[in-house]
Amino acid sequence: MAALQDQLIDQVAERAAGRGVLLVGIAGAVAVGKSTLARTIADGLQARGLAAQAVATDGFLRPNKELEAAGLNARKGFPETFDVVAFHGFLDRLAAGRPARMPVYSHVSYDIVPGETRTVAAKGVVIVEGVNVLQTAQARERFGLRLYVDAEPGHIKAWYLARLDGIIANEPESLIAQISDVAYRKTLIEAAWTGINLVNLRDHIAPTMAHADVVVRKAADHSLVALVALVAR
Repeated sequence: MAALQDQLIDQVAERAAGRGVLLVGIAGAVAVGKSTLARTIADGLQARGLAAQAVATDGFLRPNKELEAAGLNARKGFPETFDVVAFHGFLDRLAAGRPARMPVYSHVSYDIVPGETRTVAAKGVVIVEGVNVLQTAQARERFGLRLYVDAEPGHIKAWYLARLDGIIANEPESLIAQISDVAYRKTLIEAAWTGINLVNLRDHIAPTMAHADVVVRKAADHSLVALVALVAR
């Protein structure tokens, strides 16, 4: 696993050489480990003395109030629930060498934090991870390296459930933790996985694998088991 991580970090470092800023996109299912991989790559680059940072596209989800007004609550995370114009503008500014601001998303409130933004510097490597990263041609063309994290759906579901267990145990203020009826909570979680996340994966996320430069395959224990090059650029 460590050897494959090092190979991936090597590839990113090679792509970054001679550039003012390199945008790296990481796509994949909910809970597949995109943010963990982004942090691992960023940490590895920083250990080599390279500037690197990771950001998530959750900040470009439309606020819950907008989703509710549009009848999209049950499709959160689907392509139409993101502010694509703002996302494209964010990538365009970074690609042009200008700092860019993005909204902040809270996994406690499951919503955009009103009035809060994060400024991302346009230097070194900026790793952008999210389910929607490779879903539009305009976004794809901004990335100097495009990755897709792939795993068996059954493994992803187990990781999804484990992540929610962690939120329930450690973030008592989160919406999911405040549902005291355990049986009802489990029913809601199962419905969210089957009716939202799995459908989104099948119909909108997994097809973007074809646009990746490299597919990162993971085993049941989260270990990296293969790096598969798909696109030569």
